[in-house]
Amino acid sequence: TYAPVVSWTTVRLLLILSVVLGLATKQVDYTAAFVQAPLNETEQVFVEMPKGFKRTGKVLKLNRALYGLRQSPRTWFEHLKAKLTSDGVGFEQSPNDPCLFYTKDVICVVYVDDCLFFSPSDAAIEDTFDRMRESGLDFNVEEDVAGFLGVLITAKNDGTGAIELIQTGLIDHIITAMGLDDAN
Repeated sequence: TYAPVVSWTTVRLLLILSVVLGLATKQVDYTAAFVQAPLNETEQVFVEMPKGFKRTGKVLKLNRALYGLRQSPRTWFEHLKAKLTSDGVGFEQSPNDPCLFYTKDVICVVYVDDCLFFSPSDAAIEDTFDRMRESGLDFNVEEDVAGFLGVLITAKNDGTGAIELIQTGLIDHIITAMGLDDAN
């Protein structure tokens, strides 16, 4: 049931490179990601029929992964990896981070059903998106990486080229857990 996610070290490194090299960035969120991934024949999953369709003694065999199944994240990752590394799309998987994929023009990092794309040109990213759609992937493109996984990413406008990563939700959770709600 293990499914890899990109290392935050990899994400931070690519964000730094995007600032230093002036890379174009785009974020993608896959539409109903787990449902896009077909279950293989060895993963037979049966579910009760939904209300209104019940037939005594009958169940449904799932053909696609569903949210809530233990194997769904792994099934989705294997499906996405197969699509990204197919001849039509052309990514290679990094031996150092299983969620880092690259071509000569575009880098992609995967965190479950969210991906960041980096490239010297917007056109290369858009061309990659076209090939991904042709391979059958359904996704929504967000213009920048400002809110990747609940982390607010902003570029500083002070001439330093710095970027700031803030995860307010996590910070608030830690403050509450430590009983520091009233602290300054």
